[in-house]
Amino acid sequence: MLTFDFLDARHGDCFLVRWDAERDGQGPEGGRGPEDRRGPDGERVMLVDGGPSPVYRASLQGRLHRLTGPDGGRARRGGHDRDGDPPAHDPPRDGLPPHLDVVCLSHVDDDHAGGLVRLFRDMRQAQQDGEALPYEVDALWFNSVEELVDRHVPGLSASVHPLLERAAASEAAVTASYNQGRDIRDAAVALRLDGNDPFGGPLTEGAEATLHDLDVTVVAPDEGALAELAEKWHEARRRGDPEVISAAYADDSVPNLSSIVLLLRHADGTALLTGDARGDHVLAGLRALDLLDDAAPFHVDLLKLPHHGSERNVEPDFFERIRADHYVISADGVRHHHPGEDTLRWLVESRAPEEEYVVHLTNHIPFAEEALAELRADRAFEVEVRGPADQALVISMGDRP
Repeated sequence: MLTFDFLDARHGDCFLVRWDAERDGQGPEGGRGPEDRRGPDGERVMLVDGGPSPVYRASLQGRLHRLTGPDGGRARRGGHDRDGDPPAHDPPRDGLPPHLDVVCLSHVDDDHAGGLVRLFRDMRQAQQDGEALPYEVDALWFNSVEELVDRHVPGLSASVHPLLERAAASEAAVTASYNQGRDIRDAAVALRLDGNDPFGGPLTEGAEATLHDLDVTVVAPDEGALAELAEKWHEARRRGDPEVISAAYADDSVPNLSSIVLLLRHADGTALLTGDARGDHVLAGLRALDLLDDAAPFHVDLLKLPHHGSERNVEPDFFERIRADHYVISADGVRHHHPGEDTLRWLVESRAPEEEYVVHLTNHIPFAEEALAELRADRAFEVEVRGPADQALVISMGDRP
């Protein structure tokens, strides 16, 4: 089984990927040891993003504690309720905490990173107090903007660092991203998490790994995005002006250019997780990996739309070139007008009227639901909205629309 739990992340992203794996005793490093307490047919878990800060207490914390199963912090195969949820009542064996094989931060922006800062803060507090950690985390996948810039132009970030400090002192947009990135890096070091393991460095186009029967391919950021990112740093250094950095953070261009895009492939399904990446960068990455050509669209079982369905991140050809059975939009339509009506129209018009697929919304968004209702006329697709009483919108691969 390959299952996705999309939480109420408000205007951000926060979801779990859960998958079955045979007992291989292998972590990201491929080793075997006594720490592998999973049962013979256990479930592996990846957390992708944490939503804005309030999402941790409101949604994520409770969902993580529902993962605990009788096999030592990992829910067992078959141990799900009728909605695909892990059982809420099974006590952990020996009091073991919920286990996460990987925490992946797509990029440093508050609507993705804020909840993870809170999660790691709880872990650090327990560590400092000499208490048991509330979660067991094996690895953190995370690209710092500085690492990506230096990958393209060695030493560039250090020369701009004083400007970044000045910008962070006065600009809220810079302060949030800068501090959150630093907090997550510091927590990972203190908690001795395996950083970007087994990739061995920043997650960039073409990097591949297999994590307990789950094949992971990094589609973006690609070289084009890294060049754009480096150019912004070059401009800041040339002008000696922190406003260049402030403007780049304020319009989301710095975080979004560094956004990690993952292609997941498992025996039970496939998914393309796009973070807040630009659609043209996603397509370029797929082409560079020989996954997309002019012969036919690229198909996945699940596509998480980039940037909460913003029409600024995609164009009609994005949906013409990528097809899915499940399209997921993580948004609430409150702080930002996401998803855009044009995005919804482009998605629907890319498919034939008789084609069956599902558009999923993580929250009730009146304007989006009205737009989809109009688009559904004489078409076979369905719309699913997470109910207000549901902890998560659960999608299990193999459940064809």
